[in-house]
Amino acid sequence: MTLNCLIVDDEPLARQQIEAYIRRVPFLALAGLARNPVAAKGILDTVPVDLIFLDIKMPGMNGVDFVRHSSIFQQIIFITAFPEFAIEGFELDVTDYLMKPVAFERFLKAVEKAYIKVKGSETIKAIEHHPDFIYVKHHQRFEKIFIDDIFFIESMLNYIHIITANGKSTIYSSLRQIENSLPGNKFLKIHKSYLVAKNAITAVEKNNLIAGGYKLPISRSHRSSVINTLIAMNLSMR
Repeated sequence: MTLNCLIVDDEPLARQQIEAYIRRVPFLALAGLARNPVAAKGILDTVPVDLIFLDIKMPGMNGVDFVRHSSIFQQIIFITAFPEFAIEGFELDVTDYLMKPVAFERFLKAVEKAYIKVKGSETIKAIEHHPDFIYVKHHQRFEKIFIDDIFFIESMLNYIHIITANGKSTIYSSLRQIENSLPGNKFLKIHKSYLVAKNAITAVEKNNLIAGGYKLPISRSHRSSVINTLIAMNLSMR
C-alpha cells in the first residue's frame, strides 16, 4: 500500500526537504506540490491524495483555516516553525505536528502513524443480522445510514459522497468497497462514479436519470445494463 502525498508550503526549501524525505520512504509517493491552499485545492480536486503535509503560516489563508473551512478527509501532518499553533492544530484532529527544521527520524514516526491510520481504517461496517442499514465512519465516528434512505452514491477520487433523504455524508472509501457492503438487488451502477438506489429512480432520459431529485449521468458502457434493469422495473426511457 502506498500513500500519495501532497506538500503545501510557501517556502521552496521546506518543500524540497519534505519531498526528499518522501522519496526515502518506500510506502510514500509524491502526488503534488503547492505553494498555498488555493493551489492545493486544485490538486485535491484532480489527483488522489492520502496524506497532506501542510504548513500553517502562509500568506493569504493559513493551514489551520484551510482545514477548518474545506472538506478535507485525508490524513494531515502540520509542519510549522511556530509552536504556538500546536494546540489549535490538534483541535482539528490532525495526524501529527512537526516542527521546522524537521528531522528525518521525527518525519518517519509521523508518516508511520498516518500509514497505520489509512491501512487500518475501517470506514464502512455492514452488520450481518441488520441488513437494513450500514455504519459509515464520518468525522471520526460511525453513523448509521438506512439503506432505504440512500438516493445514490458518488465517487470522488479516494472518497465518496452518500446522498440520502437526510443529506450528504462524505467518507474515505472507494465505490467498490461500499458497493460490496450493499444489497446488490437494491442498487444499480449507471456510471463508473455513480451507484443509484433503484427505488429512488423517478424518471429516465436518454443519457440521464433522476434519483431523489438529482439528475445523474448514464455512461455509454453502462447503458445496456441500465435499460435492461429499467425494463424489469417497468420503467421506460424517454
